[in-house]
Amino acid sequence: MKVVTGFALAVGGVALAMQVAQAADLRRLEPAPAVNSPYYNWSGFYAGVFAGGAHGVWTVDFYRNNNHGHAEEGADGVAFGIYGGYNYQFANRFVIGAELDFGKSTASQNNDIFDNDTSLARFGVFGSARARFGYAFDRLLLFGTVGVAAANLSNNIQKGRNAGEEVVWEDQVKAGITAGVGAEYAFAPNWVGRGEYVYTDYGMVTLYNRDGNRAEFRNEMHLLRAGVSYRF
Repeated sequence: MKVVTGFALAVGGVALAMQVAQAADLRRLEPAPAVNSPYYNWSGFYAGVFAGGAHGVWTVDFYRNNNHGHAEEGADGVAFGIYGGYNYQFANRFVIGAELDFGKSTASQNNDIFDNDTSLARFGVFGSARARFGYAFDRLLLFGTVGVAAANLSNNIQKGRNAGEEVVWEDQVKAGITAGVGAEYAFAPNWVGRGEYVYTDYGMVTLYNRDGNRAEFRNEMHLLRAGVSYRF
């Protein structure tokens, strides 16, 4: 009787051990739970819209009959447009990218240089192609940007009231350099808000009227804008 009881206990122990081993094997076959990165990933394409303020700065030097007139005029306007690009985020959370933008500004100025000489300057349509570089703090991205820009400009000079002495440089395309800084925040998985400051120098424009008088315009624009984009 003791032998039978011992044998039964041994068989039961072996069966229990086999059940435990099978359960362990099943657990090993179950897929491991997915481990998501704790940080937001900025890699990918995006497109958005922006609006803000444009501050145009025009430095005008007018040379007439050995006299030199100098004026520095600033004027505010609004700016609005679209932008889009691509970001790539490295494992160390540094981000690089490229971006295009296209917009329109209403900034313009009209200034008297001498008693009877006036200048007119304004910005119109503008755009740029820029490289971006930044660092991501999870959903917050701080970045700098630099690139080339072009704008539709008008620089005019009028001597007195004689229309024949007006030099008109209307709706010309002028290229320049641009740079800026900004911050973006991903407030939803695919939606990103932005605040950005961009400075653009479109260089010099030199005009001569019929009498040989010379006007030199330097065209600069400061752009402070906010935007929202969708990440694809």
